[in-house]
Amino acid sequence: ERELEVRLFERTPRSVSLTPAGRAFFKSCPAILDNYRSGVSAAHLAQKGFTGSLTLGIMRDNFESTLPEIFQAFHREYPQISLYLRGYSHSKLLSAFERGEVDAILNYQNISTVEDDEEMILLRRNRQCVIMSLDHPFAGRGSLRVDELRNEPFVVMARTVSIPGHDFIWRTAMEAGFAPHVVEEAAQVPVLLTLVACGIGISTLGDDMEYLARGQVAFVPLLGVPLSNQVFMWHRSSTNPALPHLVETIRSLQKNGGK
Repeated sequence: ERELEVRLFERTPRSVSLTPAGRAFFKSCPAILDNYRSGVSAAHLAQKGFTGSLTLGIMRDNFESTLPEIFQAFHREYPQISLYLRGYSHSKLLSAFERGEVDAILNYQNISTVEDDEEMILLRRNRQCVIMSLDHPFAGRGSLRVDELRNEPFVVMARTVSIPGHDFIWRTAMEAGFAPHVVEEAAQVPVLLTLVACGIGISTLGDDMEYLARGQVAFVPLLGVPLSNQVFMWHRSSTNPALPHLVETIRSLQKNGGK
C-alpha cells in the first residue's frame, strides 16, 4: 500500500477485505506473476546461452558448402538462438573478426598461424590450383610446379580485398626464386576468374572455387604448396553465452560424420 500509494484493504477488528482499489489490483496479479516468472525463465535461458543471437562472418564470394548443414543442425537444436550470416571480402572478414563485429568466422587459414586467443575447428582441406584459360598451353597438364610459372603473366586479388590470396602468390613465387609478373588485380573472385578466362593472365585458387568458373577456366593442381584449410574460428575470450552451443554443434557433426 505504501508503494502503490493506495489503500488496498478495509480493516476492522474482526475482518480484512479488499477495497475497490484492492479488487482492481488483485485482477492484475495473475498476469503480473506470469510475466515475472517468464522474465526469470528468460533470464536463466539467456545466461545459459539458450536464447539470444550469434553473427557468423563468411566470405562474400564463396558458396560455403559446409554451412547449410551447420546452420540447419544448429537451428534444430537451438531454435531460440538467431544465427545471422554476414558476408565480407577476405581482408574485411579478418578485420571484423579482430574487432569483435562477428562472433565467429569461416576462414581459410594456416593452422600453424593461430593466435593465442583464437580457437578453430578444421572443416575441410582444399588443394591449391593454378587457374588459366582453356586454351593455355598448361591447361591440359595433370599438375604444375611453381617454378614452371616464372614467365607467366599473373592476375592477383587486390591486397586490400584479400591479403591471404594476394600474399600467397607473391610468397610461393619468391620461394621458387622469382617475382611474379602481375598484369592485373581483381577486387572479387568472379572478376578474377573472368580475367583469367579471357587469357589476360594466370592465377591461383583453391579447387573448391572451381564451380564458380562454370567450366570456362582450367584448374590444375599446384605441387609443393600446403593444402588450404577451411576453418571455423572464434575467440576464446568471447562472452557470448550462445557461442559454445554453435561450437558444440559443429564438433558433434564432425564426430557423427555429418547428418
